[in-house]
Amino acid sequence: MGLAYRADVDGLRALAIVPVVLFHIHLSAFPGGYVGVDIFFVISGYLITAILFREMKAGRFSLLDFYDRRIRRIFPALFVVLVATTLAAVFIMVPSDLLLYARSLRATTLFFSNIYFSKNLNYFQPEADLNPLLHTWSLAVEEQFYIIFPLLLFALIRWVRPNLLRPIILVLIVASLAHAEIRLSRNPIESFFSLPTRAWELLIGSALALGLVPLVTPRKGAFLSLAGLALIVAAIAFYDRHTRFPGLAALAPCLGAALILHGGASGANGMVQRMLASPVPVFFGRISYSLYLWHWPLLVLLAYYLGRRLSSTEGLMVAALSVGLASLSLFYVEAPFRKARRPGASRWAPVWAGGAAMALVVAFALTAIARDGRFWPMSDFARQADALARAQDPFMSWCSAPLSGPMRMPTRPECVIGKSAPMSEPTSEPASAQASAAAFGAVPEQAAAPAFDVLLWGDSHASSLMAGLGEAATKAGASIRLVMLPACPPLNGVVTLHESIKGLERQCPAFNRGVLELIGETRPKLVVMAGRWLPWTTLPSGFAIRDGNDRYLSVEEARAAFVRGLTHNVDVVTRLGIPVVLVGQVPEVGYSPPHCITRAAFSGADTSHCLAQDRAKAMAGLAYSNEVLLDLAKRNPLVTTVLLSDRFCGKETCPTMEAGELLYRDPNHLSVAGSRMAAAFIDLAGVLRAAAGAQQAAGQGTGQAPPPAIR
Repeated sequence: MGLAYRADVDGLRALAIVPVVLFHIHLSAFPGGYVGVDIFFVISGYLITAILFREMKAGRFSLLDFYDRRIRRIFPALFVVLVATTLAAVFIMVPSDLLLYARSLRATTLFFSNIYFSKNLNYFQPEADLNPLLHTWSLAVEEQFYIIFPLLLFALIRWVRPNLLRPIILVLIVASLAHAEIRLSRNPIESFFSLPTRAWELLIGSALALGLVPLVTPRKGAFLSLAGLALIVAAIAFYDRHTRFPGLAALAPCLGAALILHGGASGANGMVQRMLASPVPVFFGRISYSLYLWHWPLLVLLAYYLGRRLSSTEGLMVAALSVGLASLSLFYVEAPFRKARRPGASRWAPVWAGGAAMALVVAFALTAIARDGRFWPMSDFARQADALARAQDPFMSWCSAPLSGPMRMPTRPECVIGKSAPMSEPTSEPASAQASAAAFGAVPEQAAAPAFDVLLWGDSHASSLMAGLGEAATKAGASIRLVMLPACPPLNGVVTLHESIKGLERQCPAFNRGVLELIGETRPKLVVMAGRWLPWTTLPSGFAIRDGNDRYLSVEEARAAFVRGLTHNVDVVTRLGIPVVLVGQVPEVGYSPPHCITRAAFSGADTSHCLAQDRAKAMAGLAYSNEVLLDLAKRNPLVTTVLLSDRFCGKETCPTMEAGELLYRDPNHLSVAGSRMAAAFIDLAGVLRAAAGAQQAAGQGTGQAPPPAIR
């Protein structure tokens, strides 16, 4: 049984979908446009609960009929988009990317894509822009909710006294919201995608539909609607990728949507209702579901095909195309299937048809996974590049400090390589060979990290050096331990914000303090500091720095903070008499060489443009940090600075391949081959000999160590 049509509800859908689309095309005027999804959740909870409640009170509720309506509402447009997206992906995606797509396709079809993405992706990170099905996480949340909620509501109405309904729903809302806020601190990615952390948003709509909030006069309803609109506009305008979300921050758009719905239900006919019920918002509201489905795959696939981020103009053109496809989808896909069953038609027909569609799509996804994403022939060179593009740095998972919860220094024995490094079983291979193997495979975890001579401290760039420096330490008869936290270089006194990694603002300062404590306790012979310095001196898109007062820093202020933070940590370590090696950042390529090669070979294009980039372009972002590192070495005799840009760049270009081996595994992280080349240039054995000489000289009372080499 349906509800009376409300044009303002369609207009509210428009207020949800338009900001989402504009946010996805990266228009700066809509930094909080992602809250449109939260508005959708409230609307969905309101409308569907109203229908369920009416049927249950009238004794006409049928779970089969409910799912029949859900299938006819959700499946047709969804599977048209999935089929079209999959066909495009097969023809333009390289195997490594098609494999990831197939895994997300399986999760989407079975409505657990939110769980899949919570374990594999961050909605706000750049890599998310490469997944054509990322937006389906919200559909999964809704469908999971509607597996549980109808049964819960039926039980409450049938077996619980009516006066208890309001407190029970209220408790569920508060519990879900509290859980969302707690999980936001402990695991922000899970909090974003999870049903338990999002259920309160749908339940707010349910509370309105159940009449748990008394209606008001039309005049008050108009005022409430105006306040609701203000809350939504404020969230869209003032929230951004760095906002702690969801949790308490999601209250603004959700309460805003609830106030508008409640104002309209109270008979309000003020400015907000008239605006939302006008033809243009109603049109966008009617196509909102199909527009949501179409716009994101089109944006992602076009950007993937072009090999770059779309401009705002291109994004708007894709948005316009999405509107056209959504209109066709509404009239020729959605509308025909929404009609009630024909008399005499089987009640199970939609269920069987929906199950068959799911089975076919899942079968293709499983086939693609089994074939490792490979449907077309590739050259040996392209296959090698594709394998490198898939490669993950195991030290990142073994040796990273936690991004949430109590700060602990990683102690896994795999994080120490050299004479004290653990071995799973006796072997005739030299330790250096084991170190290389460790870069590609797993080593059994043991109780604690063994002793070490050298501490390698930094972010993911430090981690990418570990394979090469581990081999170098072994050859030098020493051992090296890695301690790292992604996107957290060894700097003191500032709070980092990175759109791809939530939780850094709290964990990064704690991590760096913990490393200084570790150095004070263990007194290694040498400390090597490495990091991706460029963001700290250029503030690229997606990266921001705040000081202790939560104030965002300008580029000039960030550079000053970079100097202070690095100088502080260097001084603390060298005052202990421990020499420090500062490693200049490797040049950033601006693209992933293995991925570039795979795509070029896949499409039959020349791969030469993937093998080098212009030196001036590569060095532009490194000049300031290189200068700071050199200056620290000049001022402190216990500091050695090694500029990797001197090794990885020639006079005119910076090669990405040497001696037939690719040096990078992505735009700015070294491959194992690149790590070995960097380690040879750092010359760990020579630095250790110089450090031993310096400490011996200091012990003999010379008063000053010999100056280090500066490269």
